[in-house]
Amino acid sequence: MDFVPEDEEDMLCDAFADCLKQVDLPTAHSTPRSWGNTCMIKRLGIFGTSLTIALVASGGSALALQPAANSIQNKPAFNAIAALETSEGRFAADGRATALYHPGFRAQQVGSAERMAREFTTARANQLGIADSPAQLSAAYQRDDGAFSVVRFRQVLDGVPVYASDIAVTVKPDGEVIFVSSEARPTIDAISVHPAREAADVRRQVVQSFGMPAAHDVLDPELMVYADRQPTRLAWVFVVRDPAREGEWEIVADSSSGEILDFRNTEYYLNGTATVFDPDPLTMATASYGTGGLTDAGDADSAGLTGQLISVSLRDITQAGGVFKLEGPWARCQDWASPFGGVNDCPTPSTSDFSTTRADQKFEAPNVYFLIDKQMRYLNETLGVSVAPNSVAGGVRFDPHGFDGDDNSSFSSGSDQLQFGEGGVDDAEDSDVILHELGHGLHDWITNGGLSQNEGLSEGVGDYFASSYNRSTGHWTPADPQWFWMFHWDGHNEYWSGRVTNYNVGHSYPGNIGGSIHSQGQYWASCNLIAWVAIGRDAMDKAMLRGLAMTSSSSSQKDAAQAVITAAATMGYTPTQINAIGSAYNTSCNYGVTVPSTDVIFANGFESN
Repeated sequence: MDFVPEDEEDMLCDAFADCLKQVDLPTAHSTPRSWGNTCMIKRLGIFGTSLTIALVASGGSALALQPAANSIQNKPAFNAIAALETSEGRFAADGRATALYHPGFRAQQVGSAERMAREFTTARANQLGIADSPAQLSAAYQRDDGAFSVVRFRQVLDGVPVYASDIAVTVKPDGEVIFVSSEARPTIDAISVHPAREAADVRRQVVQSFGMPAAHDVLDPELMVYADRQPTRLAWVFVVRDPAREGEWEIVADSSSGEILDFRNTEYYLNGTATVFDPDPLTMATASYGTGGLTDAGDADSAGLTGQLISVSLRDITQAGGVFKLEGPWARCQDWASPFGGVNDCPTPSTSDFSTTRADQKFEAPNVYFLIDKQMRYLNETLGVSVAPNSVAGGVRFDPHGFDGDDNSSFSSGSDQLQFGEGGVDDAEDSDVILHELGHGLHDWITNGGLSQNEGLSEGVGDYFASSYNRSTGHWTPADPQWFWMFHWDGHNEYWSGRVTNYNVGHSYPGNIGGSIHSQGQYWASCNLIAWVAIGRDAMDKAMLRGLAMTSSSSSQKDAAQAVITAAATMGYTPTQINAIGSAYNTSCNYGVTVPSTDVIFANGFESN
């Protein structure tokens, strides 16, 4: 489906809201998934509740979920909506902290990061709302980034994990806790953790009720305690995919009755069109779409486009069975999404030369491999930030020809896979599209599966990393309008209008950043790219990742901004750098973060960094 401009999108949101009121369904909702936007119906005064509605592209008729799933709310993260936000953090209506920007805690004795983080959770159990819980905290994951460690706990009841109950405690080697993000469930009943039915039995009921009878499992079912609402339930959690239904679905079902308690689509979409070289033919030529033969023209070659192709090295590809494969330590081509096989399969030539032109269906796969490999090596090896898929080893999986050829692209957090569509400009030809989707992955992996779309945060993360790369190639300058563009080749053409990264101009946080997650994400990207100009790509990319590592699945843009500047200060950024980030966040934008004292930074000798 073609991109829908924001003003038309808002009109459609209003129309859907009226429809939902008439049929007595939840009053806030998602717009059609093929647009990938979330409309918040502000005039109804309700944020959070949502219902996914799909449109048939050819006719535009609405398709509701299957009856058993109609009343289930594909809701935001448990702690996404704060009752109180202060300079100290975010707090729920019952007073418990969901984010602490300045915890003011230091472990009594220096020890392992886990021990010091656990000392905090014990001492601040009341503040986190877990003091009277029958559930215990189990260390689930630890990330060590030199200047600090992020220890992630989750609640467990008699050995069974509580669904989505992540608590991330960021602690320095000296025992100071500098940031906390909590998804803890405050009300958990002491239920039996022995399921009445086997997973396979419940699954048969669930896929029928959900309208996905041909679904296959992406991950093995997991037994969990579900405490998002009362009473507490023992549940089976399934992650499935069905060829007849768009998305990769996580479904929570009661282990006894099979009732669907919760569900969410774990794919994160980009609506657009794209083609890529390095970074894209228009950027390389510093030209506008439509000049010098630089048009898509139905995926055809032209002298202008072919003239922008450059020869690059594909590092660490695989040779096996007499052919060469795009399988390396940081990227891996796999044909797992329709259209399958033939020209749409991953290329396997008999030589190591994958060279061709963009009209060839075999062009996109090496194009994606090169860009993902280059970006992952830069982040992991140049910046020294360890970030890679959580569920699989051996590189980022991608399918260069997916979505049945439609104009869409996605990252799936359950399977850690990327797929790229082909409507308009082929998405796998534009670095902005490729690195945007990879940006979702980076956000998900750095948080151990705690990606947040609250206020479009992850959309902004994707836009930021894509823009950071494009700007780093040195073709555009701040005097060029394209300096502030996203989707240089995929958008800003007859297919759709693309996005921008000077969205902070004329917008303000939090009430005026747009109604869709993609509009909102532009604000996050724009604010951080101001800091990027001031302190440089390496420093800002590193601060972005290290800061995001502290956050969780309901984190707001302000939460993330505070985490990023806290990470920068803790890593020893200079007072000049810290003040530049603070100016971007509080002057060019208006997050209102607390800027770490530069006197303290200088006193600790960080100015020489």
